[in-house]
Amino acid sequence: MNIDELDLDYRLLRLFLMIYDEGSVTGAANRLGVGQPTVSHGLDRLRQIVGDPLFVRSGRGITPTAHADEMAERVRVVLQDLRNLARVDGFAPHDLNQSARFVIGTNDYEVAVILPELVRIVRGCAADIRLKVLPVHGDGDVIDRLRNGQLDLAIGLHMIENVGDIAQQTLFREHMACFYDADYHDVAPDTLDRYCAVPHARVIIGNNDHSAVDDALQAIGRKRKTVLQASTFASIASLIRGTDVIASLPSRLERHVMAGFAKCAFPVEFPDYSFAQAWHVRNAASAPHKWLRGEIFKISRRL
Repeated sequence: MNIDELDLDYRLLRLFLMIYDEGSVTGAANRLGVGQPTVSHGLDRLRQIVGDPLFVRSGRGITPTAHADEMAERVRVVLQDLRNLARVDGFAPHDLNQSARFVIGTNDYEVAVILPELVRIVRGCAADIRLKVLPVHGDGDVIDRLRNGQLDLAIGLHMIENVGDIAQQTLFREHMACFYDADYHDVAPDTLDRYCAVPHARVIIGNNDHSAVDDALQAIGRKRKTVLQASTFASIASLIRGTDVIASLPSRLERHVMAGFAKCAFPVEFPDYSFAQAWHVRNAASAPHKWLRGEIFKISRRL
């Protein structure tokens, strides 16, 4: 029978330690809950693999050889390492000895609405937790960067396409509203005619000129005059303040980057839409990642 060191496994190493600690084949069998012949057979196999008797007769009992003494502590370490591989460790954010690093892909809507509370939570933890926030540019960009490990988590619009290795969790729903500087409008642009008659700013993230709002207007035979386009919500706020330009933006920005602007209902039939967090399935069981996702979900429930 061909036997080499690759035939060593957890059961044989555990059996070795039982015999070593008990100083008896019978005692090891009792602790393992198996018959003495099973332990004797395992010991014979281990001796063949190792090339050493491991235990020799000494009076009425057995005593370990010098090689067995050398093996014992090393085997204990190996078995503990194997147990660690099979266990998902917990994450204790209030433990000074723990740490975590997260790269989050998102844009400035989510930065304004979700991340300030997350940063406050992180700063209240004793563990060394560090966040890196990067911009993302559409579903394809998010999926690629989650897959290659550039991002640990992404927060944004719920991706329409279901991708097998990317998990998503819906956080909250949002709707559109119109924001404008009240000093430059006698009446709110809250009817379709008034809405289409005024100049508009829009946010387009990424390298395209597609807008769902323009699609909705086109579907009913209307259009708007867009005089300004920017890639962030914060820049829109800075650019339209003190002008007659209005912006159709997510309603929750009222308490953030659009604070101080007047707001009215969006006069176009436009469905609510969902925001979600997404991650690669390799991080699904990671305790630090589960903690982060849990905190973000709890923040979203409070919005």
